[in-house]
Amino acid sequence: MQRTNKTSITKRKAKTGSLTYVEDNTKIGNNVSIGPYTLILSGAQIQDNCTIGSHCILAHPTKMQVQKADFSSSSPKVADLIVEKPMTKISRDSVIRSGSTIYKHVIAGERLRTGHNALIREHSTLGNHCVIGTNVIIDGYIKVGDGSMVQSNSYVAQSVRIGRGVFIAPGCVFMDNKSMVMGRGLQGALIEDYVRIGGATKILPGVTIGKHALIGAGSVISKNVPPKAVAYGVPAKVRRVQSEKDIKRYIDSVVNWE
Repeated sequence: MQRTNKTSITKRKAKTGSLTYVEDNTKIGNNVSIGPYTLILSGAQIQDNCTIGSHCILAHPTKMQVQKADFSSSSPKVADLIVEKPMTKISRDSVIRSGSTIYKHVIAGERLRTGHNALIREHSTLGNHCVIGTNVIIDGYIKVGDGSMVQSNSYVAQSVRIGRGVFIAPGCVFMDNKSMVMGRGLQGALIEDYVRIGGATKILPGVTIGKHALIGAGSVISKNVPPKAVAYGVPAKVRRVQSEKDIKRYIDSVVNWE
């Protein structure tokens, strides 16, 4: 069965696939394409020129809605990450690929690109021109800056803050609970602007990776990494400092990336 909100879809020149379900209280812009078997639930806002693949869910109910409780929601550790409005905003020119689920209380900037089966949970804010790869989990209460990329099969724990122009290679894991005791999490890492993190790296709770740092693949980051440093190993150690030429080459690649 197909249900559509005639006001928000038909008059806005959107295209929907078979068995698409669109609830009331949604806003869908011009030139939007929504694939078959996709659920667009109350509170979703899809701006112009977006493509939503098949079998997606937008504005999925939050943990608070389903369980009536959420430890993170009242913690001062993530107060700055709360998205107050019960909405899922997908800004213009974005592509959400098939199988992806985006919860309510999420704001995504312009030109977001997801891979297949990406999961973005509540109270996440993504800047403009971000990439969230296939099978990536953004586990809520997270901020990602403009032009940053989280590649396939990575897991980003709650309370992680990621700056602008950050490159996170496939298979990285961020953790947020030092003692692994229930209720003592939300100690996520701070990743500053223009950091590069190699594939399969583990980032332990509470660390800061400084601006322009470069982390080698397969590392375990257990301590703070200073700005501009090249660090790698298990545990990671600082090996050298990058040249200004190397840093500029990376920043230019982010600025010019299409």
